[in-house]
This record gives sequence, C-alpha cells and structure tokens, in this order.
Amino acid sequence: MQNQNNVLQNQIAKESIFTALMILMKQKNFSEITITELTKRAGVSRMAFYRNYNKMEEVITLYLMEYLEDCSKHLINNNKLDNYESARIYFSCFRQQETLITNLIHSNMANLIFESSVEFFHALSKNIICERPCSPEKHKYFAEFIVGGLYKVLIEWAQTGMSESDEKMADFVNQLMKD
Repeated sequence: MQNQNNVLQNQIAKESIFTALMILMKQKNFSEITITELTKRAGVSRMAFYRNYNKMEEVITLYLMEYLEDCSKHLINNNKLDNYESARIYFSCFRQQETLITNLIHSNMANLIFESSVEFFHALSKNIICERPCSPEKHKYFAEFIVGGLYKVLIEWAQTGMSESDEKMADFVNQLMKD
C-alpha cells in the first residue's frame, strides 16, 4: 500500500510541476525559470522535484515521451491506417499540446519536441507507405525524410496558431507525399 501511495504522490508532483512550468513559460523564458520558483508555483518541495527529475528540461522531455507513447498506440494498434489517417492522428495528438509547443517555440527549445518524439515519429513512419513499390532501403530513407518534414510542418503550423484543422493538415501532407 505504501508503494502505491508513493507512486501516486510522484504522479501528482509530476503533474503539478509540469502545469506550473507551462504557466511560468507563458510569463517568461524557460532559461529564466529557477527550480525554486517552479517548485513554489507547483506547491511541491525541491526534494519532490529531484525525486522525479535531474534537471528542468526533463520535465518537458519525459512528459512528451509519455504523452507520445500513448499517441503511438493509436498508430501501432491500427496498422491498416493510410497516409491521410496517420497524418491526421499526428496533427490531432500535437494539437492537444499546443500550449507546450508554443512555449517551447518562444523559448527556442522546439528541438526538444523532435528529440523527445523520435519513437513516435518512427511509429508514424511505419504507417507511411511509398506510393510506388520501393525497396526496404528506399522506404527507410523515405520514412526519415517524412519524419523531418512532419516536424518542420508541425513547427510552422504551431507558429501560425494551428488555424488549419487536423483534417486539412493531413490532406495537405498526404498531397505532398503523392507529388
């Protein structure tokens, strides 16, 4: 029972720290935020912070990795998705993280999205097919090309306020893959 309480307390602390970080990042640049300020805002001790993280960047990277692991399940569990539906799921997952993405862009830390999302991008790329038959080697490079392109499209989409629907973005990306 004690172990379950510790797990629950750690989960609550992590959620509080992440939420506090998002609020603080709306107010100031990430590099200006201190751990003391973050833990005070989150209502947790510094010990709670260091029990879960080694540094502040891990708050973001671990959150993204856990979140995108859940998103990956939609792709992995349904291997019959076409390019359009895979792209729609991609944009839908990231739309739900608009505040985080915007905060990272404003703090010049958008690279954390890419670094934390490699497994998600590769799960997505497994669903993307070459329109014409292609060798495994060509598919591998095609997938890497798509991964880089999707990341750059995501950043541009976020910088313009994600005004296009997930479906419109999926259609746009699907058309690019056919050209």
